[in-house]
Amino acid sequence: MTFIDALIAAGYVYDEEDYDGCYVKQDSEGFIHCYQEGEDEGEWNYVKMTEDFDVITEVTVNVDDNCTPNSAL
Repeated sequence: MTFIDALIAAGYVYDEEDYDGCYVKQDSEGFIHCYQEGEDEGEWNYVKMTEDFDVITEVTVNVDDNCTPNSAL
């Protein structure tokens, strides 16, 4: 399973229009989780923010096909 497959399986949806090409999921507490593919192979940018788009966490992660996305359960 690719990382993109894992994102989709975890309920993330690709959103080109509102989130500039990110895979997005909102959790039960209202937090928005976004993954956007980086410039380098295997590099992804992850952002966790509030409903008002205040950033809580922003990191760059390196993933492989065995990685699973941060949970937005």
